[in-house]
Amino acid sequence: MPKSLKNKIDPYIIDVIGRLRSAGFETYLVGGAVRDILLDRTPKDYDVSTAATPEEVRRVFRDRHTLIIGKRFRLVHLIRGRDITEISTFRKRPDQEDQADRPKRCENAPENMIFHDNAFGTSRDDAFRRDFTVNAIFYDPIDDKLVDHTGLGVSDLRDGIVRTIGDPSLRFEEDPVRVLRAIKLVGQYGFTMESETGRAVRDSLELILHASPSRLSLELEKILRNSYTDSILKAFHDYGFLRYYLPDLDAVFETPEMDYALQLLALRGERIRSGIFRASLSTAVAMVALPFAETEIGQAGRGGLWDYYLGVESDLRHIILRLFHPLVLTHRTTSDAVNNLLMQLRFKTHRRLHSCADRKGYPGAREFAIIQNIVAWHIPDFEDSCPLPVRSSGATNIKRRRGHRGGRRGGNGNPDQAQTVHAAAQAAESVEPATESERDFNA
Repeated sequence: MPKSLKNKIDPYIIDVIGRLRSAGFETYLVGGAVRDILLDRTPKDYDVSTAATPEEVRRVFRDRHTLIIGKRFRLVHLIRGRDITEISTFRKRPDQEDQADRPKRCENAPENMIFHDNAFGTSRDDAFRRDFTVNAIFYDPIDDKLVDHTGLGVSDLRDGIVRTIGDPSLRFEEDPVRVLRAIKLVGQYGFTMESETGRAVRDSLELILHASPSRLSLELEKILRNSYTDSILKAFHDYGFLRYYLPDLDAVFETPEMDYALQLLALRGERIRSGIFRASLSTAVAMVALPFAETEIGQAGRGGLWDYYLGVESDLRHIILRLFHPLVLTHRTTSDAVNNLLMQLRFKTHRRLHSCADRKGYPGAREFAIIQNIVAWHIPDFEDSCPLPVRSSGATNIKRRRGHRGGRRGGNGNPDQAQTVHAAAQAAESVEPATESERDFNA
């Protein structure tokens, strides 16, 4: 682990923390950014936590665009162009009496499940209310020092251990999404579960059925955009979690089609980590669906694709929706994935590629085709023969808040398109941040 982290952090984030510190508020970089930097990985976004209330944060940054978002978990979005820095106020674990007023749809939820989580606290309170020790490490870039209130975060990170803060069974009951995130740490980082945490995870898998559908859909988007999608899905399956989270995908997990999909995702992840490809959500969806589409509507076997016919778009959409049921991807994501799949035949046959090189979606489809060629097609000099996109945004690591309608699995967020400030505010208001997991180290 590096001795100094300061030179690995975006100077803009250091300036944000410095402004809050200069105003007299204890402030730290928190979340997945600290964990990733300590593991010598590039953070995908930055979260800041401070002693300032949301209103005080807005006063500190009165010269910049800020939004206070969230109904039950209020925080600030500091907006700079398309970038959003999330600034939260230190919180403490809520009293159980505060959970008496349960939403009607959650009357049968676990006894200790948390629904209201907006009690401000100290930095130490904030650390001990978080889920895992490796997620409770704070960093002060002004004084260049780590703060590990639990005393186990740095050592567990060094040893690759997933350990809950407090009683694991209780913590998973408080927020079932922590079960997902525990297994995600195993898949994404190759960590090992501490024994009590591991037993509690296996005993708590079914609790995920009580989690908010909008939060589960948001977690799915994060997983599909992740450069370790393949290993996360494998970990979900190995722990028996996938059958509760994505049961239809779990049912076909040990098939040649899924093995092919995982190979495509693995190579995509390598290229994202090297900065060659973008972390496109719709491309990941298309990669999962393609092998099953080849078997069901085309030429069974790797790389066979299918012949175009009237109604193929509808059939591809049906395959996507079935694989990710009961979660519902946004309409835009599904449509983009279908278009990506339809364009693959053009790439394989090199038919009229120049005529579509300026279309939205072409860069992702080209990346997908390059990966297919490496894994299945093996066409010589393929990448050099594919026209470069006319409009290519390149690799991006921009954090956006996506909104979902709470009454169904999914929503109307638009993860593949930059949100306007107005859309970001509306989406943020529709999110159901029942616990710290809504902003807790969005790994």
